[in-house]
Amino acid sequence: MFIERSVSRIRCMRTLFVLLAILPCAGLCGWVAVRQSVAYREAIERRCERVIGLPLRIGRIEHVRPHALRLHDCRLSSATGSVVLAVPVIEVESSASEVRLKLESLHCGPEQARVLAGLATQWLRQPVRFPMNCVIDVDDLSWRMRSQPASGPGRSIRSNGLRVECVAANSSRAVRVRREAGAGLAADEIRVMVGPTEAVAGLAAEPAGRLEVTCSLAEPLPLAVIESVAGLEPGTWALGEDACASGAIQAVFEGGLFRGSAQAHIERIDLATASIQLPHRVSGEAMLMVDRLEWSRSRVTACECRGAVSRGRVGQPLLDSLVKALGCRPGPAYRSLVRDEVRSFDEASCVVRIDGRGIDLRADPTRSGSLARTQGLSILEEPAAAVPLERLAWLLSPPEAPAVPASRATAWLLGCFSIDGKVDSPAVPPAQAGRPVQRSEF
Repeated sequence: MFIERSVSRIRCMRTLFVLLAILPCAGLCGWVAVRQSVAYREAIERRCERVIGLPLRIGRIEHVRPHALRLHDCRLSSATGSVVLAVPVIEVESSASEVRLKLESLHCGPEQARVLAGLATQWLRQPVRFPMNCVIDVDDLSWRMRSQPASGPGRSIRSNGLRVECVAANSSRAVRVRREAGAGLAADEIRVMVGPTEAVAGLAAEPAGRLEVTCSLAEPLPLAVIESVAGLEPGTWALGEDACASGAIQAVFEGGLFRGSAQAHIERIDLATASIQLPHRVSGEAMLMVDRLEWSRSRVTACECRGAVSRGRVGQPLLDSLVKALGCRPGPAYRSLVRDEVRSFDEASCVVRIDGRGIDLRADPTRSGSLARTQGLSILEEPAAAVPLERLAWLLSPPEAPAVPASRATAWLLGCFSIDGKVDSPAVPPAQAGRPVQRSEF
């Protein structure tokens, strides 16, 4: 049976097949090839580098859904080219006003914390460069100690999930870091808020107004990591590689001056490391509990703290300095029978209060006035009364240092000259400085 065929109809069907089937399929294949190409991956890397400001390498890009990417084998390098942060998988989801990042795991040490804290600082200070809000979720977080390399085995402190929120509203910008705690414990949280900022097009903006910092740490954090987050130079708090701290701080920076208060608990302090820059050496592992620390106009106004050492060694010159400078009293075991220059002690503890009266050094209430003991005998007894705060300068100065009378006049005079390679801006000379008093009159 003959079936009539229309040439025009065949041509039309072929055209529709090409337009609706072959061309879309070819376009889809081309789109997939472009998305999987090296050029596309490098374009994503360059876009991220412009925002982050550091070299970034991405192993593979996976498109999960519209406006959502999964980046595999991400490596962030420093300006020198060394890898400072390596993350296996990062999920990125973006919208018109917000970017969300999700990390399955993050192994963070002091160097990595310093890089991340620097990015948070730039986000606060440069609204033109970072116009969008940002939320970062980390499922599994672990902290490495100071001595460990960026990768490889070693002792670390595991933690729960971490969330970082960078939010801008009402001409203010804020960063909140929240670390989930275990059952029955309060979550750790850090908040930094910068007041209204003014930005010139294309230029970085400096924060105007005030800077507020609120921090609460229930779980001890490596002191080296806190040092990095605070933007301090490595080794500023030289208390040992295993030192950890917890506590709370509330501070406000306004008009170039700080005010606020803090409480802290610092454990596993290596006294040998802590005293390496001091004229007197001590060894042992210590604990420091800061019950109250207040400061105003960038000066400490009150401090109450407790310290304890289970076992250690101390030089006899330090015991002599404590007697001469702070008014401590020698105990029955103040000197050994063979006149050793280095003394061993079984326990030492003290309570220190600093206020307008000066420095008040007391023994633990359970130690009957003894600051340090060895074999059940007291080495050093607490002072009879508080002493002026200037006596700390005697204690922390080497014995061969020249004695300078303390007064408003000498404080102003020393600020006018270069001391230890540093030049401080001279203050206005006091109108009535008074005559410098003798050192013995402190």
